[in-house]
Amino acid sequence: MSKKLSEQRLFVNASLVAYNQTTMLIMIYGDDSFRVNQKVKQMRDAFREKFDLSGMNTQAFPADGSTKYDVGDILQAVCSYPFLGTKRMVIIRDLIGTIKKADQQIWLEGFSRMPESTIVVLWETESLKSVEKKSLFTELSKLSESHAYPYPALEGTLLTRWVQDRIKEMKGTIEPKALQALIERVGPELWQMSHEIEKLIAFAYGATITVAMVDELVHANFEGKIFDLMDAISKKQITRALQLLQEERFSGANDHYLLTMLGRQVRVLVCARQMLDKDARVTKQELAEALSIHPFVAQKALEQAKGFSFAELARVHDVLFDFDFKLKSGRISADLAVDLVTQQLIQ
Repeated sequence: MSKKLSEQRLFVNASLVAYNQTTMLIMIYGDDSFRVNQKVKQMRDAFREKFDLSGMNTQAFPADGSTKYDVGDILQAVCSYPFLGTKRMVIIRDLIGTIKKADQQIWLEGFSRMPESTIVVLWETESLKSVEKKSLFTELSKLSESHAYPYPALEGTLLTRWVQDRIKEMKGTIEPKALQALIERVGPELWQMSHEIEKLIAFAYGATITVAMVDELVHANFEGKIFDLMDAISKKQITRALQLLQEERFSGANDHYLLTMLGRQVRVLVCARQMLDKDARVTKQELAEALSIHPFVAQKALEQAKGFSFAELARVHDVLFDFDFKLKSGRISADLAVDLVTQQLIQ
């Protein structure tokens, strides 16, 4: 047996331990839709390999292209016994996020009648906090046979490790600085990250991925461009800063979002400047741990914060707070607020 096939079988067996221990209701959800999708696929594939090679005991609801939840059809599938097999899997997408509280009792009663041969996978696409606030989630969590797999967005060292593992899994290698540049440009968006990794590995064609390759091939998301904007502002590169701002507007970026991202970055810089004033030798790891941000982001913040005094950043922070109030009361437009905040930072 090949090493790869052996590893796959070990994964399948590990994934199905819960099934053999009568774990019958599995909730998979979170902000990281990439890992949520991957987990659902792994569960389904592992089930089919061990229990359902024919595919006759695996059902998914709602049907492709539909958003209708027929309680009769779904609960009939949930409560039915497997056909010429020992287990049955029913995958239901967005049930927790869709069903109203007034209608949840019939689902709770239906799930309570499930035979031990049935495994239900609830695949949720709403945010982690939204799912966990739902009354149906709370009630289902009380069932002794339920198990939850939450997937928050990756950050910090967890994101770094995921990217490294993904590159290794795809038989690629990457320079440390290129890894840093890739994460700065893409951030925790794993759908884009996976696509960019595939593109980089194909382009490298067996060679190690370099910073130059990342610069040439990877389009930064707006969070990555915020770093570029703040770099230009901290270095008082006025023309460059205004150019980056206009590029985002021409590409369709919403000024409310621009203001939110600027506000978040200013708050990070305020904390970074405060820590630098207390200890000029503060490390990126210390800042990352204090703010729960990625070490690469912390490194950028420390570099950018050196271009401002604490008083300057505190003043801009106060301006942002004032603009937020004025925006909500309709006394200022988002585009004007963005321009004025940028002007305050450049001064």
